[in-house]
Amino acid sequence: MAIQFKVLTVAVPLWLVQATTAPRWLVSGTMLVNTVIVIAFQVRASRHIDTPTAGGNAYRRSGIAFLLSCALLALTAGIPDWAAAALLLAAVVIHTIGELWHSAAGFEVSFALAPTQATGQYLGVFGLGAGLSEAVGPGLLIALCITWGRPGWYVVGALFALRGLAAPFAVRWAQRAHRTATGGETRAGAQRVAT
Repeated sequence: MAIQFKVLTVAVPLWLVQATTAPRWLVSGTMLVNTVIVIAFQVRASRHIDTPTAGGNAYRRSGIAFLLSCALLALTAGIPDWAAAALLLAAVVIHTIGELWHSAAGFEVSFALAPTQATGQYLGVFGLGAGLSEAVGPGLLIALCITWGRPGWYVVGALFALRGLAAPFAVRWAQRAHRTATGGETRAGAQRVAT
């Protein structure tokens, strides 16, 4: 799901220029809207994502947000410039909300489920997903969303939604494995014993 970070930096600018009549300055405008929302709402969006279960649910919400955003982006082609601009900005706002949930979920799940004695190793493996999205994401998004067009946006949105819907199940499985490996002790429990 980390490929979502490439949607606003790769796919949206190319789509805006090649497939829509929206003003070209919106390439910068979309990044500005994203940045302002992230700065203003990152803490608020992550405030209640404080357990792995909440992280799994946030992943699910982010997948749905990305689906809605991709669907709106697909609709921006072939419509008047003012309508394309409005839909584009709405899609960016929705995508950014999904990005906030996705990031908060990633931090919570990766840290909470890593064994205390191997946190670095687990976070390293978790970080491979971001590296893989950097390598594969642009080509995949260009092939689907830019080359294929509207259907590609729907496919990408559906993939995000499916990944989001699967996340709570994956988190529950990881929690069971983590409890088994640690003898039922959670990181919070270990901190309480230490104090």
